[in-house]
Amino acid sequence: MEQLKKYHRHGEMKKDSNITDKVEEEESVDEGEEVKEEKTVRKSEKNKKGKEEKRNPSLGQKLQVAAFASLSTTERLINGLTEGYKNIFVGPAENKVNFNKELGYKYFDKGDYETAKDYFLEYIENGKENDAEILYMIAMCHKNMDQTKEAMRYLRKAEKLNKDDPDIISELGDCLFMSEDYPEAIIFLNKASELQPDNSDIYYQLGTCYEKIEQIEEAKNFYKKAIDLEPREAVYYQALGFLYENSGSHKDAVACFKKAMDMERIQRGVKRGGGEKYRPRV
Repeated sequence: MEQLKKYHRHGEMKKDSNITDKVEEEESVDEGEEVKEEKTVRKSEKNKKGKEEKRNPSLGQKLQVAAFASLSTTERLINGLTEGYKNIFVGPAENKVNFNKELGYKYFDKGDYETAKDYFLEYIENGKENDAEILYMIAMCHKNMDQTKEAMRYLRKAEKLNKDDPDIISELGDCLFMSEDYPEAIIFLNKASELQPDNSDIYYQLGTCYEKIEQIEEAKNFYKKAIDLEPREAVYYQALGFLYENSGSHKDAVACFKKAMDMERIQRGVKRGGGEKYRPRV
């Protein structure tokens, strides 16, 4: 009897279990449908929210963009600002032309003379070919890249437009000096000295030109003028000393070399041991 009871109990439990399983299955199906519907709703809301965020970026997204921009290199930043300026703020063509000039100056100050030259060229090719200042800047780009002939070409263009600009005249004289055209260099350097009578370096360079063509007395006079204007410049005494030495005036040469050493010591004292070296003879 007890076994039969156990059997019946087990049967009832099994029956109840079957019924429970069926109910659970039905509930699971219902729950599955609800979960599916809930997921569909969530996905729809997410897509809607994503579209809204895309149209209206959040503050966090804006900060991320700003942070990325702040980590950019200087070159990337300049390029980005350039494109942004051209695409957003620049209106009339004249503004674009002037912006090329400003970029030319920025790259020149950075020491990127090739890029600076390209921006300056783009500027003058837009109806600004008579801008002596920018022709001069193009020449300086070429000169800093050791392209002396091209530098002279643009300096001559600038000189035709502004014959009394001391920088144009002196730089043209310097380029002629580097090209070893000493007689013509003397012509321009003399004119530069008239425009800038207090510029000791021009007199020093004139002395070197005259020394090159073996006009020793003229060379001495210009070295002495350079010393009178800037008596603390050791290289002027050194140049005059070599001139005396080569002409047999040993006593005068020794006096100049001693003076040069004194000036060098003074410079070292001022700079605490980091004095400038003599400039090499050209």
